Amino acid sequence: MQMGLEFDIRPQDVDETFTGLAPADEAVLLAKKKTAAFLAGKPSGAAKWVLGADTFIEIDGEYLGKPETREEAGEMLKRLSGLTHQVITGIALNVPEKGIKTAACLTAVTFSPMSASEIDWYLDQNEWQGVAAAYRIQEKGALFISSINGSYSNVMGLPINTFYGMLISDKFNFRT
Repeated sequence: MQMGLEFDIRPQDVDETFTGLAPADEAVLLAKKKTAAFLAGKPSGAAKWVLGADTFIEIDGEYLGKPETREEAGEMLKRLSGLTHQVITGIALNVPEKGIKTAACLTAVTFSPMSASEIDWYLDQNEWQGVAAAYRIQEKGALFISSINGSYSNVMGLPINTFYGMLISDKFNFRT
């Protein structure tokens, strides 16, 4: 990672059903669920720094998560084509003996119009699998993004500046 920190990635299977909260609150709730699920599986006294994060897309009041099928991915890309959407990431950081701190980051991303053949081509790249709204900005998905307002790393799934701000906050005092 750009910050020089080493991570063990441990995906957590949690209910990611949206509950009707505001987008930033929804993302933070999902991140907290992931952090709590990991901590629940650890023996007491074995607590570690734990970072839970969850990213999804909001467009016209609807949340888009990870598509389950190619057809669903295609529908998501059609929906994004030519429009601006919000990428929302919630973060929940647990520091032993100091507790959990949360944050959210929102980034506006605008897609260029995409033709049906461009969508089919992109789906053939299989980048849609396992990512919110069926695209990866750090890969071929960047071909279709005309502008971004906010954190690039947020669109990839972890807003580094927001995370760094949490680490250096008075609550955790990571620098010392």
